[in-house]
Amino acid sequence: MILADALIADNRPLGIGVYTINVLRELLKIREDIVVLTHTPELFKAKHFLKAPTNVSPEFGKWAALRRLLYIQTLRGKSTLYRTYHSISLFWNGPQIITIHDLQPILIPDKYREQRWLYLFFLKPFIGRVQHIITVSERSKADILEFFKVGPDKVTVAYPSYDSQLYHPIPGVFPDTDRPYLLMVGARYRYKNAEVVLKALLKLPRYRLIVVGTSESYGKELLALANELGVTSQLEIHGYVPREELPFLYARAFALVFPSQYEGFGLPVLEAMAVGCPVIGTDAVAEAGGDAILYAVKDDPDSWVEAVGRLESEREKYVKKGFERIKRFSWKATAERINEVLQRFA
Repeated sequence: MILADALIADNRPLGIGVYTINVLRELLKIREDIVVLTHTPELFKAKHFLKAPTNVSPEFGKWAALRRLLYIQTLRGKSTLYRTYHSISLFWNGPQIITIHDLQPILIPDKYREQRWLYLFFLKPFIGRVQHIITVSERSKADILEFFKVGPDKVTVAYPSYDSQLYHPIPGVFPDTDRPYLLMVGARYRYKNAEVVLKALLKLPRYRLIVVGTSESYGKELLALANELGVTSQLEIHGYVPREELPFLYARAFALVFPSQYEGFGLPVLEAMAVGCPVIGTDAVAEAGGDAILYAVKDDPDSWVEAVGRLESEREKYVKKGFERIKRFSWKATAERINEVLQRFA
């Protein structure tokens, strides 16, 4: 039996929540011996689940993260515990397999102070309690090996994917040519680096920048910078956007811009390509984008201007390259890769 900890997923999933839902749905098709630990069982349609307290759901914010950590210390068992996020159950007596998506709390400490403490004073000292680590990219694996000082055979890379039922070309929906816009998705924190695109807007007067999924604090910083630069009329900021609406935002965009300074992988890159929206990104998303996207420099606005200009004449080329690229990814393949690890312990 495998206990799959899905506490990180709720009804308004973001990055790791989306990952959790899709991976477990596919794993449940492969194996019948999985019990899903969740406060939201309707997300998974599992035959077997263990109901968790609602107050550990991510929707309740930072305090829920602490309650989640305390709650999983009450878990007891000798079977295999598989977790889709980074935490450890100290009193679990069976094998533990956890997922560390990236090391942002260590590499970007000013934004993830509480998470940094978790990594330094909980995950690192007790990593010996874990039999195996799943991660989402070779870059993240390299960071994990260096920080945790574990052997390479203890870490497996399983590339994530996108929801093909949600993200696909939408008939009759085309890019907005009257008021073309560049789209950023999931720009919640400063390391997402939207500032470089805002500065590029000074030389791209016909384009807007639409930022969705941002936090209130970072949104205020971007509005202040836009006002300082004189590009306020070119900027639109939105908070949480339902997943069902995102494909239409991708489809109407001239391009997805992904100027992030660091990423474990970069799921929006796949989502955009699947809809037919070309991508301009940094080397932080190279494992997701490969040669199917255009690259610009993290701190050079002129390189973003140049990339947009290049895309104006080569957009269809990169749309086609994107469609070819996404054929390499599927949640089924992700789950099969993870199941290869699970089979070693259960």
